[in-house]
Amino acid sequence: MRNVFYYLWAILIFTGCSSTTKIVKFPKKPDEVFANNNLKDFFRVNKTPNIVLRVPNSSDKATSNTSIGRDNSVLYNSIEKELLKQGFSVRDRGLFNEIMDKAGSTQYSQIKDLTNTDLILEVIEINPAVLYTTNKVVSVYKKAEKDNVGSIDYKMYGAAVEFRLIMVKNNEIAGSYKYNYPPCPYGCELESFKLTGKNKQIELKETVSINVLEEFLKICIQDLIKSIGENN
Repeated sequence: MRNVFYYLWAILIFTGCSSTTKIVKFPKKPDEVFANNNLKDFFRVNKTPNIVLRVPNSSDKATSNTSIGRDNSVLYNSIEKELLKQGFSVRDRGLFNEIMDKAGSTQYSQIKDLTNTDLILEVIEINPAVLYTTNKVVSVYKKAEKDNVGSIDYKMYGAAVEFRLIMVKNNEIAGSYKYNYPPCPYGCELESFKLTGKNKQIELKETVSINVLEEFLKICIQDLIKSIGENN
């Protein structure tokens, strides 16, 4: 994930450090990104494809009549807006579901003609409560860092999102993507962690906020599209 998203964290931690600051950094879990050659070939000749977002556990018959939670709706809309910014023609997922219901057992190869859709971006999961743990504390002095291993396990929630990209004409899962957001990408100050109990256990804070998730998802979509275009 690109460092632009984490720039504000760096400012908070490092700007004006004139004394030693102790921070906690959580190890970044690797992203899992795959796009096959058929998808890359498709994007060589289709710069503005028609795409629809498929979301889990939704019986939408119009995007304005949603049965999903408010926060999830905000996140799905954010994904669609970013797809529009990246040049995609985004189909109404509610109308797409209506057509699919009426078509019944229609083959995917026919769905392209019925819905004028080239690609389906399926949201497999958005998880705002991925537990990260570390017992390392980093001492920072004038941007020099020194790791210190302690006896306390510092815990905080990060996030993860998983997509798959389906080429409608061939009914082919052509891309698989999982992106991870670590908490405190540039480190959280040690004082921000609250210890409780005699055994000095870390009190877990709330899960990743909706605002942070929105920004994270925007960058995920940008990176997803970039990964398809690589080596083209």
